[in-house]
Amino acid sequence: MIKAYPDLKESTLDWLGKIPTHWDLKKIKYVFNNLDYKRIPLSSEDRGMMKEKIYDYYGASGVIDKVENYIFDEPLILIGEDGANLYSRSTPLAFVATGKYWVNNHAHILNPKDGNLYYWANLLECIDYSVYITGSAQPKLTQEALANIELPVPNNLEQESIWRFLSPKLIEIDKLLSKQKKLIGSLEEKRQIIITETITKGLNPNVKMKDSGVGWIGEIPKGWNITKVKYNSYVKGRIGWQGLKSDEFTDEGPFLVTGSDFKKGMVNWEWCYHISEKRYNEAPPIQLNEKDLLITKDGTIGKLAIVKNMPGKAILNSGIFVVRPLNNKYLTDYMYWILSSGVFEEYVKIMGTGSTIKHLYQETFINFSYPLPKIEEQHEINEYLKERVEKVDQTIENTLSQIQKLKEYRQSLIYEAVTGKIDVRKLMAEK
Repeated sequence: MIKAYPDLKESTLDWLGKIPTHWDLKKIKYVFNNLDYKRIPLSSEDRGMMKEKIYDYYGASGVIDKVENYIFDEPLILIGEDGANLYSRSTPLAFVATGKYWVNNHAHILNPKDGNLYYWANLLECIDYSVYITGSAQPKLTQEALANIELPVPNNLEQESIWRFLSPKLIEIDKLLSKQKKLIGSLEEKRQIIITETITKGLNPNVKMKDSGVGWIGEIPKGWNITKVKYNSYVKGRIGWQGLKSDEFTDEGPFLVTGSDFKKGMVNWEWCYHISEKRYNEAPPIQLNEKDLLITKDGTIGKLAIVKNMPGKAILNSGIFVVRPLNNKYLTDYMYWILSSGVFEEYVKIMGTGSTIKHLYQETFINFSYPLPKIEEQHEINEYLKERVEKVDQTIENTLSQIQKLKEYRQSLIYEAVTGKIDVRKLMAEK
């Protein structure tokens, strides 16, 4: 246990609480030089025309591209100025940029007048910025608001001690996080291999195989067929909706399903917005039924959900196809595994000519060829995959939980040290 400072005083700041009595409180504008005047935005067209992209291009959430020139050649602290990340904090808001780099107009640039750069960066990441942000549709942390935020200021020697205490611990935690993230990647790869092998080879290891005639499928069992989505499926997506806007969303009425409402292969109905009956009745082709299969076609392509336990009327928002079997040739659960497999992923890559496509067109989707065994074998495959994949998914969930606990511990350790809740001076002096 590391002891607390013996003498504390109230800071009057909710996010900070008590601080050591010998620490000062100062506004950011008195502690840092603001270099926002040096930043220069570049359009995607400007960046696309560049030949040699070798320097980092920073935005509000970190590196977003590479460019052929740089503005800065020293470590500086960047803080996101606008965007949803100000509220969600899905990525660090304050971070250190190093090397040679360019900064656009979505990040504030701070250079400490004195003290330890990394102490300041970690302290700035601990601040609750929500009370300083203006705007809801387009949240923004203005330069003026940032300048007037108060910070605890220990002397330079204490800043050095705090960073020397934190640095090795953060390195160790980050190593553990990196290992856990690699494990997640390996598990996800294993999950897809299990699915792909099963939906292309079946469950009988001794079955005779034949060439499917489709490059992204390879060989399949002799008694199986190859078919296309369009021959056995009803596929619809929303194309426009008479100007539907977010301010029309309501707290009751028919459910409006988007890709962000998918969770563990199902729709999380608690996350959904609602729309009026009038809007629902305008688009019968995309009104949902129990056991419909949904697949995202924009942004992150291929996220899947099966409609289960539908609590009322529901309909699609943009960015999703509804897929429904037409002639009892396949089970919805079997199609779920097909679209989760490497076979479908490979098809999407081929149709995107090797690049990452940002939209799955309906014509592309309905022409996807896939292996089709008899219904009885589909039942067996579904039961087998549910059992095998569930075990892998559970391991992934456990690993994600460990990652979350490590992140929480990391942030707690930083907060305790940089805000004066623990006194590391004696410990560092002994070392």
